[in-house]
Amino acid sequence: MSNATALFRSLLAYGICLPLAVFLGYLLATPQDFTTVGVVVGVVFVLAIPLLLRWHHFWLVAAWNVNAVIFLMPGKPPVWMALAGLSLGISILQYTLNRNMKFLSVPSVAWPLFLLTAVVLITMQFTGGFGLRSMGADTSGGRFYVEFLAAVVGYFAITNRRIPSQRVGLYAACFFLGGATTLISDLPGRVNPVFNFLFLFFPVSNAAVFLQTNDVIEHTSLVSRAGGLATSGSAIYIFMLARYGIRGVLDLAKPWRLAVLCVAIPLALSGGYRSTFIVLTMTFAVLFYLERLHHTRWLLPVIIMLLAGGSLTVLFAPSMPLSIQRSLAVVPFIPIDPMARMDAEASSEWRVQMWGDLLPQIPKYFLLGKGYAFSRTEQAQLAMSGGYRDTEMVANYHNGPLSVILPFGIFGLLAFIWLLVASLRVLYQNYRFGDPALHNINTLLFASFIVNAIYFFAVYGQFYLEMRTFLGLLAFGISLNGGVAKPVVVPQPNIVFNRFKLHPSVRAPSVPG
Repeated sequence: MSNATALFRSLLAYGICLPLAVFLGYLLATPQDFTTVGVVVGVVFVLAIPLLLRWHHFWLVAAWNVNAVIFLMPGKPPVWMALAGLSLGISILQYTLNRNMKFLSVPSVAWPLFLLTAVVLITMQFTGGFGLRSMGADTSGGRFYVEFLAAVVGYFAITNRRIPSQRVGLYAACFFLGGATTLISDLPGRVNPVFNFLFLFFPVSNAAVFLQTNDVIEHTSLVSRAGGLATSGSAIYIFMLARYGIRGVLDLAKPWRLAVLCVAIPLALSGGYRSTFIVLTMTFAVLFYLERLHHTRWLLPVIIMLLAGGSLTVLFAPSMPLSIQRSLAVVPFIPIDPMARMDAEASSEWRVQMWGDLLPQIPKYFLLGKGYAFSRTEQAQLAMSGGYRDTEMVANYHNGPLSVILPFGIFGLLAFIWLLVASLRVLYQNYRFGDPALHNINTLLFASFIVNAIYFFAVYGQFYLEMRTFLGLLAFGISLNGGVAKPVVVPQPNIVFNRFKLHPSVRAPSVPG
């Protein structure tokens, strides 16, 4: 009987696979045809369904910070967006079939997130609607709405289930190190052409040389910046702190940890962004405080190490690559090349000028924001005006509060602040009362959220992009801890008194006769 069943399965498999292989071979004779691409993608998706059903949650967490796109789809959406939608859909389907597979409920975060989403959708409806140029619409700006909504969908998809305790290290490594893939986007022309297919999945972000020399800078009169280097170095830096904490990184018995961190810092600063130096410094300071190291014997050694490192930086700063010097331009007393200093100051002046022109617009959009939609005519006019007008058109104000209140008014800003406060409370509880085995990661998540919030309001921020960062940190923390950690209540013994006899603890001492 078993042989007959196996034979039937084999015949069924051959009856499906052989005709499908012949059909795909026929289509691949014209690989550039859209029909061929659509059919191949559809077949691959069907074959991947069992893998998605089993691993969709892990893939979403691993791809959250990965800089990869689906180049076959219109608009080339990021991989994390597609996985967010698929994962949430699969989770809802699984819940309908099995009521025991419940989502991790955190109402204190869900309510402000729903309110913020409602404000965004209402503003979109009254300010030009949802338009995607890649879909042939006459208006643009819909991609920014997609970025925001995908982050919201991704939050609920990640909080669908708890991360297995035996795979915490794998999940954390994939989540934090995913940003290191951005380095691939800075490599076109510098790797063997046989690897050029990678740039279909990892879009080119900067055509400039990512390891600059003084000769190149002198000929171009510009300090080129490589976002891939900055993001990759920062990802390694954050992962090391999440995995081991500052105390673990400084463990003298394992010096390779400190060596990796010391390599990640100049790698991140090589990107040429002052914000990288600010974020790395703030993260270390906040984490140092949260780990209570200022009350331990590590305080003096760390101070000596920072002073020594700062002295060496001041001494050798003029001979460093100009991109690193530009990253250090935020510190006024470090002697750097005048070209790097001038380039950084010009960027600051450009931002201040843009903010000065945008501030008078706040009363106009105080109640109902301007949204993200803009027409082709507006795009052409702003592009011809030059300066920062094209940046203003895409809501890239280089300022966090302005990127919220101008597109979505005061209600959007209040809902966003409510969401941040609720998120900080959740991450604080996980840091304070979470499983001791997860303490390093919970501490880093709380510290990183604090730093990103301060950076958003005080230095730089783009609302529709930063929502992915904020909700990613929050969702990962909730999934890691299975919700919101609560303090452990120690049961207290109840003293029960006999109705007719006093308890020995309150009985009067006997008087000797």
